[in-house]
Amino acid sequence: MNRRGSSRQLTTISCYTFFDKVFPDCGLLDFTEGMYHGDPTTPYETAQRNQIRYLLDEVGCGSGTRLLDVGCGNGNLLEEARNRGARPVGITISPEQVRRCQSRGLDARLVDYKNLGDDWTGHFDAVIANGPIEHFVHPEDAIDGQADSIYRKMFAIFHRAIDPSSASRKVVNTTIHFVRQPDPSDLLKSPLTFPRGSDSFHWAFLERSFGGFYPALGQLEECAAGYFSLEKTIDGTYDYFLTSETWLRRVNAELRRMRKIPRILARSFPFALRHPRQCATMLACMLVTQSWNWQFRTANPPTRLLRQTWRYR
Repeated sequence: MNRRGSSRQLTTISCYTFFDKVFPDCGLLDFTEGMYHGDPTTPYETAQRNQIRYLLDEVGCGSGTRLLDVGCGNGNLLEEARNRGARPVGITISPEQVRRCQSRGLDARLVDYKNLGDDWTGHFDAVIANGPIEHFVHPEDAIDGQADSIYRKMFAIFHRAIDPSSASRKVVNTTIHFVRQPDPSDLLKSPLTFPRGSDSFHWAFLERSFGGFYPALGQLEECAAGYFSLEKTIDGTYDYFLTSETWLRRVNAELRRMRKIPRILARSFPFALRHPRQCATMLACMLVTQSWNWQFRTANPPTRLLRQTWRYR
């Protein structure tokens, strides 16, 4: 990986390092949307289990299923797959997530999906990517016209990892897509150069906090051609709205409980020393401008969360 690519990936790694210092103390281990089935009164933990079970059901995960979980997070999907008798392997670029998964006895490895070599060929029945694809392309890639080639390579890697004789041969992803796609160069500018509350203001905050650039609607379908055909799409934007609002309420509630503030500060202080600018930006993005939640708010949000099921070709 070149120096520019490494620097961009560091933003994503660092954001999950920060989450690991703060979110578990707020009762949050999953960093993707749940499934509420249209009922906003569904408890957050139930919605998260619904999401995991849906993804596993989509690939027919059961006893003996060889599953690759790309961007495995803290391991809740891996654990549910293991409980079904499957043989799941998770990969992530976050060292903290690997340690947390391994402490739970889960098979998680510090591997970038781009580095899955020939020794991974044909080893799996199915692939699940529950939320990581938003980080695979960066604004610089979009400016250089490389986004399509990155997504095509992603599908080629997933295709190679799947055993062509398997009965499943599916990929399932949950991915945020642009509805109002920004100029990628705007994401590289300071948020303060844009009117407060504008699309560009929020996009710039999100890029500095989390890293990445979303696919446009229909872009993944074009890039999957020759490797996978799209079987099903479910819109989960409202689910992500409900999940994000729960995150915000829980973090704010815990910060108001003075007994947990010393622990949160102690855990996050080393990160803040190493990454002071990103730490300040993430706190502002999540708690002040609420740019993460902005993505899913209003009747016409700027993004759409899609759950997609793909069949091996």
